[in-house]
Amino acid sequence: MKWLALISLIAANLVRLPAPVVRTTSGLVKGRVSENGKFYEYLGIPYGTVDDRNRFQAPLPPPQWEGVYEAINENSWCPQKVYGHVIFGEPNCLQLNIYKPVQANKLPVMVYIHGGCFFGGTGSPYLYGGDFFAEHGVVFVGINYRLSVEGFLCLGIKEAPGNAGLKDQIAALKWIQGNIAAFGGDPNKVTLFGESAGAVSTSFMILSPLAKGLFHKAILQSGSSLCPWALQHDPLQTASDLAKKFGHDTKDPYQIYSILSTKTAKELLGELNNEQNYCVADRNIFVPCVEKVIDGVESVITEYPSAVIQSGNYTKLPMVIGYTDNEGIYFVAADYGNSIRNNSIAIDPLTYLQRDLIFPSGFDEKCTAEKLMRHYFSSYKDEIIMDMVNYYSDVHFKVPLVLESEMYAKTNEEPIYYYVFKYSGYINMPKVISGFGLTKGAAHADELFYLFKPHAFPLPQRFLEYTTIKRMVTMWTNFAKFGDPTPKPTRLLPFKWRPSRKFNPTALVIDDKITTAPMWDINSVTLWNDTYAKYRRKDYGFKYGDIL
Repeated sequence: MKWLALISLIAANLVRLPAPVVRTTSGLVKGRVSENGKFYEYLGIPYGTVDDRNRFQAPLPPPQWEGVYEAINENSWCPQKVYGHVIFGEPNCLQLNIYKPVQANKLPVMVYIHGGCFFGGTGSPYLYGGDFFAEHGVVFVGINYRLSVEGFLCLGIKEAPGNAGLKDQIAALKWIQGNIAAFGGDPNKVTLFGESAGAVSTSFMILSPLAKGLFHKAILQSGSSLCPWALQHDPLQTASDLAKKFGHDTKDPYQIYSILSTKTAKELLGELNNEQNYCVADRNIFVPCVEKVIDGVESVITEYPSAVIQSGNYTKLPMVIGYTDNEGIYFVAADYGNSIRNNSIAIDPLTYLQRDLIFPSGFDEKCTAEKLMRHYFSSYKDEIIMDMVNYYSDVHFKVPLVLESEMYAKTNEEPIYYYVFKYSGYINMPKVISGFGLTKGAAHADELFYLFKPHAFPLPQRFLEYTTIKRMVTMWTNFAKFGDPTPKPTRLLPFKWRPSRKFNPTALVIDDKITTAPMWDINSVTLWNDTYAKYRRKDYGFKYGDIL
């Protein structure tokens, strides 16, 4: 009997108590109480529909149901390839996850868009548990959106106009506006934030008229709509290359659509491989595009992002903008490992760039390559791995975010807070996984483990990082609550993080000790400013418009 009682107690602790039933526009939903009893989790709520009617188009409305929907699905994924070859996820994957404090009444809302280079990731607690945010008095929402070719096939025709994945995000924000009050959130206090592709997405939401009024503050972490990997520079070519893998050589958008639409998501993803480089340096990835204007189709963006920002025709709102000091570690490790000997490869810096630079002559191309070599690889060291990290960091993350920040500062009167995350602690997991655990500083996505509680990894060493976790989450939630990450000095935050409008703004440097410093290296920014001023391609859009 004693053993039976013990087993019963253990079983009772494994079964979560149900959370209160909430009425949404689709029907009633029931979640569960968190393990610590401090908040409620409503997981896997549908906010849109994808089926054969709209496969590469904007989402349809979410389903309606009778009875009570059990919102307890921790692991919802859109179709994607993992570990190089395993493909999983459901096409009808438009779901979101809500973390609601037990005592919630008109609380600020924080909506997170996950990263993953637009071909991977999930908004589920498997990777992005919103526990810490709910414990700090905000309603947290994580969303899924369609990825890769399913979300970003961009043919410039009604059947596949482009940016379905971004349109998913807009549908999620609309669902939140209509339903979040029922979960104790304030629809007039929504902060949108994201990292990497999620920050790129957030940037596009700021620029798009379709998202106007759906959120009120923004946090961009290591991503910008100006990142060279954030746009398809020739979307028809990208789609044509995929069609060719099924035995069809065509650039006609209708023919491409008829070929790709007959394939399953698994078949399409199975033919997508990183040809030479991983993610940001790969030239054949399906990501957002500048859409062609099509009658009867709502477009997310129809102009190059910098043109929209310079025009001032975007949503003006308070922002937090920042990056890690060694962004490139994660991607260089994927391409080269953790060691490059000076004599082991012939470096051509142009091979790591996207198709966003067009050189009028071989002479211009050669001169540009020589300038980049002198700037990044002229130290004559035997080991040049960190030179490559600096190069990847600048071209793919830092400089694009710098350029976007400069334009915001000129056209947006709202406060902008800048940061550089340099902290090297026990849970800098991307850096450790990349084989750079002993390298100082922070890799791409390292800061996420100080904001989220991934349910997939126990991370017992997290308890050694209590101060940094609490500091990061407090600043982020303060911004959502007050529009100011440090509204008043506290024992945890005994400093004032001030917004900045200088040409080279003052950034909060997040490390063992909190300091301030100029946001960027002037020499690197000047080099890339000059390069893009001369050679940035102008033809973003569809060159075949008259044949449609």
